[in-house]
Amino acid sequence: MPRLFNICLFSFAIALAIGAGSVAFGQDSTADSDPERETMLVVVVDSLVQGFRVWNDQEEMYLYIRRNFGKVFEKEEWPVDIEFERWNANIPEGGLQLRIWFKSLEEETFGDLVFRAWITLHDNGEKIDYKVISVRTYPRLGQQVHDSVNDIITKAAKEVAKKLNKDKFGNS
Repeated sequence: MPRLFNICLFSFAIALAIGAGSVAFGQDSTADSDPERETMLVVVVDSLVQGFRVWNDQEEMYLYIRRNFGKVFEKEEWPVDIEFERWNANIPEGGLQLRIWFKSLEEETFGDLVFRAWITLHDNGEKIDYKVISVRTYPRLGQQVHDSVNDIITKAAKEVAKKLNKDKFGNS
């Protein structure tokens, strides 16, 4: 029995080390960035006041926003490098910044899902306020929750990308 325990403990330690190594040494999207290109800093801020909402895990929501907005922005092939930060403390003023204040992900009526975020673009002192964007979706019956959250945040990212194309990058 002690031998089986030691084998299990050793296997767990190996799995933990491999998992931690992949997180610590994983490639980041900014690792291969061109030093000549401008960087757009995407700052994601969560509301400190928690009302009733479907999603209350702030760290996980930041990861959803980072992943889905990052995918949509990379497909746009803008002439900037994209970096993500959580919260806006210690973020230097100036430069190109997209600020996303996550407001809520909630059900307003039976069967819908609504994502709200206040979006502003700061470009070297000039501010464009996109106000609160609201994106609604109707998840399929039996659809996994994580798939529904990915879908709605991707829709929100596409909405923001349209606004950025119009106001900053000159694409339509």
